Amino acid sequence: MPRGKRTLLIRGSLVAGFALVIGALFTWLYTGAGVSTVGAVNFGNALAVPPLAASTVEADGTRVFDLRMQAGETEFTPGTRTPTSGFNGSHLGPTLRAAKGEKVRVKVANTLPQGSTVHWHGMHLPAAMDGGPHQTVPAGGSWAPEWTIAQPAATLWYHPHPHGATETHVQRGLAGMFLLDDAESAAFPCPRRTGSTTSRSSSRT
Repeated sequence: MPRGKRTLLIRGSLVAGFALVIGALFTWLYTGAGVSTVGAVNFGNALAVPPLAASTVEADGTRVFDLRMQAGETEFTPGTRTPTSGFNGSHLGPTLRAAKGEKVRVKVANTLPQGSTVHWHGMHLPAAMDGGPHQTVPAGGSWAPEWTIAQPAATLWYHPHPHGATETHVQRGLAGMFLLDDAESAAFPCPRRTGSTTSRSSSRT
């Protein structure tokens, strides 16, 4: 066999062997992770969908929401209660919803044993209402930012942003959605009904 053809044959064999090894490794990792079985423990819990937050509208048209940061426990696995935190409940927070052009006010009460903040992630608003690390709400304190929605329809979220502790506070469950509507989004034939939480939980204030 000519040297060139032999070299190509060897290289082809090496590539095929390498591909076979990688494929076998991927298959082993995939099946070992238990992701191919419907109802496996990794996917046994139903998705928790927080309810739509209640709001009131004042005489001047301002839409007012109430959020309470609090500690509690959540039963992610039957019989096991995990210490968690949430807004208006033991875990996560209700979905806030407002429309472009509306003025909103969010009354935030902090019943946690430590200071925290509430940041409106993705919202176009004045810095004084942003809820960043410079605007800590102390334990037992309150804050009531207000602003006018001045951006198109969007799916945003809110969460704590205390300096050096943002990750910890969010991991414990302090997070929620903030949905914005406008005339264009109202014309879309999309579902608008929100769900409800499925985890069993209790709160302590």
